[in-house]
Amino acid sequence: MEDPYIQENGTLKNKLGIKEYNDLNDAERDIGFVKLIDVGKAFKKRYDAEFFKSIHKHIFEDIFDWAGEFRTVPIEKIEVVIPGLSLQYSEPKDITKDLDVALDILNNTSWQGKNIDELSLEFTQNLARIWRVHPFRDGNTRTTLAFADIYAKEHGFPMDISMLLDQLSRITDERGRIKRYSIRDKFVLAALDQKDYPEPEHLTMLIKSAIQEGINQEKERHINILGKNTDEEER
Repeated sequence: MEDPYIQENGTLKNKLGIKEYNDLNDAERDIGFVKLIDVGKAFKKRYDAEFFKSIHKHIFEDIFDWAGEFRTVPIEKIEVVIPGLSLQYSEPKDITKDLDVALDILNNTSWQGKNIDELSLEFTQNLARIWRVHPFRDGNTRTTLAFADIYAKEHGFPMDISMLLDQLSRITDERGRIKRYSIRDKFVLAALDQKDYPEPEHLTMLIKSAIQEGINQEKERHINILGKNTDEEER
């Protein structure tokens, strides 16, 4: 099937007129980072497929004409962590249904009484299920992270999303050997079918660290507010 999203050289069509793949990646990173930082302030919070679309549109509307729209073509991506293979992402006709199912599971999850290890693992598994749908032609990982950040804050376990955004890129040495896998690589491992022995622990470790740091920052913020109020009362 012809892919209407790409140029003849394989680079995604974009509003910026960029022809080279690496240049587009750089532009996505720079523009998307700014949008990701304020994504929680952009709209009301509804944890459904339309909400997921609105996050993608917010992040990528300056780059792609199809920002916020589900893809209309199947996709396959060869993954370095499962050499030579691709996950089976949702077919275009199944995207809405599959995403609704994944979001319903998350929305019906209770977080009360769980320690941070239990919470991090279950949240990771929920996010991996959502990510596996891969509803957009590009930008699925960043959209999932932005969604996770908003959801976590709303449900009492704020994350430091900057820790996760720092992991977006895979790092290699001068010989091209991988020194650090990207957070996308870790989503792949977490999203594997049970028969393929998923490894959610790699992504869980990052999610746990981000939650722990987010909780620490929230505590510090409350302490600072309390201290400020006390100072004002003593004046």
